[in-house]
Amino acid sequence: MGKTFFAVLSRLSESKHLKAVRDGIIAVLPLIIVGSFFLLAGQLPGAEPKKDWSSVEFFLNRSSFTHSVFHWYVLNHAIFLTPYILTMDVISLYVAFSTAAALAKLYQFDPISNGLMGAGAFLLTLVPQNMGKAGLFLSLKEMGGTGLFLAIVFGIVSVEVYRFWKKIHVFKLPETVPPAVLEAFYSMLPFLSLCTGIWILRDLLGINLQAEFLVVLKPIETLGDTLTAVILINLIIQVIWFMGVRGEAVVFTIMLPLWLVFLQKNANAVAAGHPAPYITAFPFYQWFVWIGGTGTTLGLCFLLLMSRSKTLKSIGKLGIIPSLCNINEPVVFGIPIVLNPILFVPFIIAPVSSGILAYLAFQFHFVHRPYLWVPWTLPSPIGAFLACGYDWRALVLNLVILFVSTAIYFPFFKQIEKKYLEEESQSSSH
Repeated sequence: MGKTFFAVLSRLSESKHLKAVRDGIIAVLPLIIVGSFFLLAGQLPGAEPKKDWSSVEFFLNRSSFTHSVFHWYVLNHAIFLTPYILTMDVISLYVAFSTAAALAKLYQFDPISNGLMGAGAFLLTLVPQNMGKAGLFLSLKEMGGTGLFLAIVFGIVSVEVYRFWKKIHVFKLPETVPPAVLEAFYSMLPFLSLCTGIWILRDLLGINLQAEFLVVLKPIETLGDTLTAVILINLIIQVIWFMGVRGEAVVFTIMLPLWLVFLQKNANAVAAGHPAPYITAFPFYQWFVWIGGTGTTLGLCFLLLMSRSKTLKSIGKLGIIPSLCNINEPVVFGIPIVLNPILFVPFIIAPVSSGILAYLAFQFHFVHRPYLWVPWTLPSPIGAFLACGYDWRALVLNLVILFVSTAIYFPFFKQIEKKYLEEESQSSSH
């Protein structure tokens, strides 16, 4: 029964559609990071999200040069938001393209034409606003995190429609026709089908696809930002990992779009001068739960470095640099943690405890909630500091969680160390 369950999860993680969603979102991460960088540049370290500069003004008004630069910055800091708006605020459009392109690549279709169809299909779901003499406008709000799930759906649907027409072989052109021309003909009927279907739903039947999707997703969005969700997600990931299957590969494909929605809404709120509304945007897990990698193993790596066992110490030396960059495979497979009943206990307790501690800290506003996506390979205290918009308390929280997770691993580590020391003693006596 257990083997069947984990086999199903493994196959699920390799599903073409779920892989396309995962690969599609990963493809737009550079845009998200660049957008986050410009949003971060619009806030000085120490300034409050509501653009209260008093906390940093004292340090920047000490000389005529810094005084001039500071006052220019206060008056013009909003210009840093333009790259942010054109990346994060239209992220759904990029995801529609990248998801369709990723799925097309898995089917060995042309990714560019399919990506364009996915983006085009998503744009057709938007309802233009009539601004009178100014003409028609599309709302950026619907192209941001609000429309992300709809973008993913139409990215997938567009490729499946293309796949359907491809099987029929309506066009049979000579092989001498250039590939670009062939692809244009192959894409015409699929896109016409998509346009017609969306037009019927939106214009003839009057169904606002964006609004309907929001109604369906609202309960999921609400439940996804709860402490219960944090605990369950960590339990699922760690149990799957213990069996040797990458737990995050299964969970990320389902949860990452929702975490990205939270991130975008948090970033928009902060850019508008309001507190971030969601706790569990992806940086919450990255910098405050999975410190050193899933399983919160950075503390264990420090313990390995101090071990009296030569074997464990060598694993610690091998794993410390990757763990500082949140890559923990050398430790997970080196000890190993996989299928190890002793380390299985802290491997579950540490991330669950970290999630509870971090959630409560953000719930009671001890720390600014994360709203920026920064490169995941940064050392965790630095990543936490930046993801929360230069909040020094995020750095402290990260270190407190690191200390707690290390304390959780310690008694179980001592049991493993005792076993290794006995084995090393026996081998040296022979």
